[in-house]
Amino acid sequence: MELDDDDFMGEIEFDLSPEQRKIVSRAITLASEMDDGGDEFIKTNPLISIMQWWEMEGTKSARQGDAPEVTLVEICRQFLLSHDKP
Repeated sequence: MELDDDDFMGEIEFDLSPEQRKIVSRAITLASEMDDGGDEFIKTNPLISIMQWWEMEGTKSARQGDAPEVTLVEICRQFLLSHDKP
């Protein structure tokens, strides 16, 4: 997939509570540490990798109209439940 300059959205900021930040941070850290057969993409773009995982494997429980923060945290929560080892 080729991206043009017009395809780049720039930085996106989320207004997360401390608890939400903790969940998102844990998911990003976990994704960046995963050994996916030497796939460097997941190490350099862990949040994008989490979103791609959710598109393929996650439960589509986000509702239309949910705040982006709610959707992000739910996706990260599902990722952690699926991949985090106790």
